Amino acid sequence: MSFVVEVEHRFRAVQGLVSPVRARHGLPLLPAGGGVEVVVTAGVAFDDEQLTERGWFFDTDAAAITLRGHCAELEARPWTELFAFRPTFELVARHLHAALARELPQLSFVEIRDVTFGVTTRYHRPRD
Repeated sequence: MSFVVEVEHRFRAVQGLVSPVRARHGLPLLPAGGGVEVVVTAGVAFDDEQLTERGWFFDTDAAAITLRGHCAELEARPWTELFAFRPTFELVARHLHAALARELPQLSFVEIRDVTFGVTTRYHRPRD
């Protein structure tokens, strides 16, 4: 692919998981109900030949609205209340990728960046 265009949405999220590692090492825990600053990025990959006469492959404004819609529920409630699975960043990134791929053609990856703790998790589209 020649291009990857990234669209991101920033918000505060409550993952809801206890960190036994932080507790064991005496690191500060998040206060009950306290969230972390999160940036979710969706990357769409495409080739030169796919550019339209307008010089683009897809409408980034529409993609931003789609991403914001999918992130709204992640922002509204603790993740432990939203998912039947343990909501690690890895599993949530994979879940978001599957949901967004239905609406964003050629979605290449979904990335969740925990700005508060400086950790980034990226889920790539499975190779064909």
